Amino acid sequence: MKGKRILFVANTAWSMYNFRLGLMKTLRDLGCRVSVAAPYDAYSDKMTEAAIDVIRLEKLRASGKNPFDEWAFYRELLSVYKHYKPDLIFHYTIKPNIYGVLAAKKLGIPTIAVTTGLGYVFNNRNLVSLAGRWLYRYALPKADAVWFLNREDQASFRTHIGLSQEKMRLLPGEGINTSIFERRVPLDFTDTVFLFTGRMLYEKGVEVLVSSVRRLRGEGYTFTCLLLGFLDIENPSAIPREKLMQWEKEGLITYLGSTDNVLPYLEKANCFVFPSYYSEGVPKSLLEAASMEMPIITTDNVGCRDVVEHGKTGLIAVPKSESSLAERMEQFLNLSRQEKIKMGQLGREKVRGAFGEDQVISIYLRSIGAMLEK
Repeated sequence: MKGKRILFVANTAWSMYNFRLGLMKTLRDLGCRVSVAAPYDAYSDKMTEAAIDVIRLEKLRASGKNPFDEWAFYRELLSVYKHYKPDLIFHYTIKPNIYGVLAAKKLGIPTIAVTTGLGYVFNNRNLVSLAGRWLYRYALPKADAVWFLNREDQASFRTHIGLSQEKMRLLPGEGINTSIFERRVPLDFTDTVFLFTGRMLYEKGVEVLVSSVRRLRGEGYTFTCLLLGFLDIENPSAIPREKLMQWEKEGLITYLGSTDNVLPYLEKANCFVFPSYYSEGVPKSLLEAASMEMPIITTDNVGCRDVVEHGKTGLIAVPKSESSLAERMEQFLNLSRQEKIKMGQLGREKVRGAFGEDQVISIYLRSIGAMLEK
């Protein structure tokens, strides 16, 4: 592997830094030349500081539908690949997976497409999503391999895209460093502190959570509910800032803003709530919370149910259901202290056994070695 250039292509530098920095550092330390191609954001500089080369993509429009913009992005990737001559390319999310795979195939560069969730193409039935499926069917079979983060996504792609079994591989999520996400201060259940971390999107179940809080407060329960994560104001599913501030004014939640370090917040809370109905891969926020021995309340949703075993490591609610989520939160409030502690301990055991970052990195390293030997 030494001296080989491994290129990662994604729709944000943020996702590469937060989900795959450990992998990239491992490859860098093994002597690989590691590069990331993504639109510039604040995390581009952080990767540069970590000795990861960053290539700024100018033409990627994550939610754009203009065919001329799509063609411009494809041409940009061709130019980048011709200039940097990577030995292997990993692509993430829909547009890099489609146009990146096609560009790599045209130049004869080995490539692996990693699907991090079904996303817009599978969650909607309109002309844009149908076109996206057609492009997937055209592009993904040209990849050397296609990786998935959960079995349900894998099954959907096999059914709708027609991928051959030998090209598909299942990863145990993005992985989590359980040595970093390790509880050093015992959980305190004197007062209940519910915590949500993630983007402030309707599809992440934020409004459902707030409605559940309102219901439980009306029934006389006392607890704190904290929301942590950035306001994705360019996303059509984003919670408007005004609405978030109104919820805070009503005393329903406390909005903590965004952070680069979620650990202190996980230390202060004692139950993690993630009521997503978004098409998840395996949510890293759930892995972080479980690794910190926090009981979890989540939904019976793709990716989420991979992490939580109902009644054992957490509680599972019906997606989009305020009453179901409120019932699970009430159930947690009425658990004994020992039951809560046991739930958190079993959650960490599950994450260590099934979702450790070292397991994910070893899969990448074996696959990279095999691809480069061809």
